[in-house]
Amino acid sequence: MPEETQMMKTMMPVQERGALKRILAGLCVLLVGVIVLYYGNLYVNHIITRLRGREFGPMLFGSAFSVLVHGSQVLLLLLGWILIGKGAGYYFSQAETIVSVVLSCTGIGLSWIAFPFFYPGLEYTFPLELYILVPLVALFELLTLFVENGVDRGAAMLLWVYSFQSLELLPVFPTNRQALSSLFENMYHSNEEVAVASMAGTALFLSFMAGAVTSTWLLARYSVRLSQVRRLWQYAHRRKSDREEGLAEVNMVDMRSLVHDLRNPLAAIKGMALLLQGEETESEKAEVMLRATNYMERMINEILYEDRHNSVAVEKFFDNLEKHIRPFPWGEYVTLTLSPDVRPVKIMINEIRFIRALLNILDNAWRANRTAGTKNIDACVRLNAQFVEIEILDNGPGYVPHAPLFQKSRWGSTGLGLAFTRKVVIAHNGNLLLSHRTDGVNGASVLISIPVADA
Repeated sequence: MPEETQMMKTMMPVQERGALKRILAGLCVLLVGVIVLYYGNLYVNHIITRLRGREFGPMLFGSAFSVLVHGSQVLLLLLGWILIGKGAGYYFSQAETIVSVVLSCTGIGLSWIAFPFFYPGLEYTFPLELYILVPLVALFELLTLFVENGVDRGAAMLLWVYSFQSLELLPVFPTNRQALSSLFENMYHSNEEVAVASMAGTALFLSFMAGAVTSTWLLARYSVRLSQVRRLWQYAHRRKSDREEGLAEVNMVDMRSLVHDLRNPLAAIKGMALLLQGEETESEKAEVMLRATNYMERMINEILYEDRHNSVAVEKFFDNLEKHIRPFPWGEYVTLTLSPDVRPVKIMINEIRFIRALLNILDNAWRANRTAGTKNIDACVRLNAQFVEIEILDNGPGYVPHAPLFQKSRWGSTGLGLAFTRKVVIAHNGNLLLSHRTDGVNGASVLISIPVADA
């Protein structure tokens, strides 16, 4: 396995790789295998007993049915233990392959011996002995070592099992020794017929086996290539998300440096306003300048210091937010509604960062609306006990739960804006909840709750 593929494989958590799911799936397959083993043996013995003394056609049908049932029994046993071994191997990163192969081979051998010990009707029928079967399973495991898709492994195992199971039809290789041997005695009337049938069966077996090995080799190569492409894509996607996040941090640092540099000209403007305040003809203009410079100073402090919060009335804050909303192309489609009881309530916030957080949510809502051909965005502010709730509703395709944080949405959003908003809300001791709309309208709901100032 290439070094970068191995590196990405070890980076993935055991839970994410589905270790427990594989073990449980293997146990379920084994349970089904035991049921098929018990009832399959009953039906095979019943059919073969009834076909004794019949013509060649019915007996050949009975033999083919026997091969089909016995092959399915062996296949379920092998697949069950291979799944269990694969899942258990995920918990041993340094010896994953060894644990997987040893556990699967050991389990197959124990099941092969233990099932008939507890009940004679649970006996497996396979043309090869157990000491040959176990190395074949180990060889199969090594050939399909990097094939992660369970369906691909099952298809390859199907070819292997029935290639060997076809030996059951050879008169010189009767595995179900009591039932099938009596059938072969009636099917062939001379040693020459037995020899011809054996040669034909052997040639057929060799062709089946060659096809199985070749198919497994090609399947393994295809799966490895596909796995590498998938992992490289995931790795590149994560790198891109980290790069975008890093660029956002760099931009924030640059912005803070710029904002810090703005303090010098702002101090000069404020000093000039204080000088003009003493002159009667310019006092009114000076007051306007001072209010503007004081507001800009507060903005600069809130940008530079994330943990600096100021007490502000809800009504005043959302009046300011509305002024920021209207210049956007989607500003005219936002309906901002405040309940009467929430207007005088005060909240402790970093006003600049909180406005930016809400603008991110509103912009996402607009993008979601565009994919559905809708426009309206509802922003409702209400008081709930000691919390101010801000609910933003869109009319887009709705919320997809359990999506990765940085996975691109259907409208091109990377999720970075939502991540920033969640960070800001948590910094304000609040909560952010995403869900489907509960009013019967298709769309998403973003509910932000922050405590009131005196709480």
